[in-house]
Amino acid sequence: MKTFLIKVENDKDAELLKRLLQSAHFESKIEVIEEDPDAEEMQMLEERWANYLSNPSSAISLDDFKKELKDLITG
Repeated sequence: MKTFLIKVENDKDAELLKRLLQSAHFESKIEVIEEDPDAEEMQMLEERWANYLSNPSSAISLDDFKKELKDLITG
């Protein structure tokens, strides 16, 4: 089994991610931990968001995301 730590900014995003993972049947347990991101993490997230805003076509579909995530988990 592999464990992934994913940090999200707010409860709404956490719930969305939890539902996404449950719908894809990837998890046997989802644990939510409250923690604020550090400055380095925030900078990375802001850069990624700016990249998306300047190039929205770089985003992938939800189906592609699920496939890539499943492939990553199952090897």
